[in-house]
Amino acid sequence: MLKLAIAGAAGRTGSATLRLAMEDDRFEVVSALTAPGSTGSDTPHAESAKSVAHSDPANAKPVTFRDALDEPCDVLIDFTLPAGTMAWLDHCTRRRTAMVIGATGHDAAQLAAIEAAARSIPIVKASNFSVGITSILGFLGQLARTLGDAYDVELVESHHRHKVDAPSGTAITLADAITEATGRSREKHARYGRVGAVGERPKGEIGIHAVRMGEITGQHEIHFSGPGETVTIRHTAHSRDTFASGALRAAAWVAGRPAGLYAMTDVLAD
Repeated sequence: MLKLAIAGAAGRTGSATLRLAMEDDRFEVVSALTAPGSTGSDTPHAESAKSVAHSDPANAKPVTFRDALDEPCDVLIDFTLPAGTMAWLDHCTRRRTAMVIGATGHDAAQLAAIEAAARSIPIVKASNFSVGITSILGFLGQLARTLGDAYDVELVESHHRHKVDAPSGTAITLADAITEATGRSREKHARYGRVGAVGERPKGEIGIHAVRMGEITGQHEIHFSGPGETVTIRHTAHSRDTFASGALRAAAWVAGRPAGLYAMTDVLAD
């Protein structure tokens, strides 16, 4: 069994990952990690995880939420915030522990730090761990190239009202797949929402729009609209379990790998 730590274990996706990991005989959960000064045990997202034991009742043990990782582990899954990623990245680099990073919203300096750490430890980083989104990324660039500049591109992502970053990391990843395939750049061609007299839509623009409401787990739409037709790809996550199970799949895959920065596409390729 792989020794697993989960950072952000009291959060929405972290608690789902903790619950599934405790039912998975590939893993021994050695630590459920929270933000410094927090026990995590009084959050509604942690309630389901607290009462779940290993699928083998003989190995059942309660979940203890901690803000420090004292026990050795093989892999740490990070579902925190960018600052949390940086703290756990330093810890894992010093201890040569593999990481799975599911937190999003990192700035350029933080992304550079992740890339530097990947020279010492294996890291799987993904903005979305669902098999569906990863599969879409596999053909999205080719579709954008085939349709060409005659088709306008609009991305619309919808998430729950508590999400702190916009647009979503997944939307950015989808946009980057399109720009890389078509010779564009997100910095030059992305338009984040529209207001006022914006004028005629310029050729090559990629609209990116964020919706925040209710308890929507996550939905992403990519629209290509051109002469006489519109092509729409839509992915809807019905449960955070889809992200949690993907993160666990990545954790099982990355353990023991050579140092490097891997994507979810690498995980699914095997």
